[in-house]
Amino acid sequence: MDAEILFYFARRTSACQRTLGRAAALFGVKVADVRVCARERSLSSELARLLRRGTVVFLVGSCPGRRPDCAEPVFRTLRVPLDRQGEPRGVLRVRGGEKTGYVVESVDQAILLLPDDPYEILKMLPAAFGRLKRKFGLPG
Repeated sequence: MDAEILFYFARRTSACQRTLGRAAALFGVKVADVRVCARERSLSSELARLLRRGTVVFLVGSCPGRRPDCAEPVFRTLRVPLDRQGEPRGVLRVRGGEKTGYVVESVDQAILLLPDDPYEILKMLPAAFGRLKRKFGLPG
């Protein structure tokens, strides 16, 4: 299975790419493409382009707060319902040390919204890949 990485206003791209690539390889997932998006108005089209080609997209965004900056525009575009605190309903929340990521799923694809911090990503990946393993029947 192939995965794509999309960096959105991210600064630690090399370290995050290395972390994601190594973890993905343990589950038989190959990172097929890496792209960068530096404009909010281009986020939806870049994400759509990657989803046309792949099953999983790792969307890594700047994260000055608790969750990646890309989360809100992605939830809005995908029409994910939010609760009163602005958290998505029906979406797997993956916790890091201080940050929160999300696994947004359709029937046959998944988008992982992750912070631009390789250490936080490492803490989130066991739960995220646990879900992907069950969903897609991944080895590992």
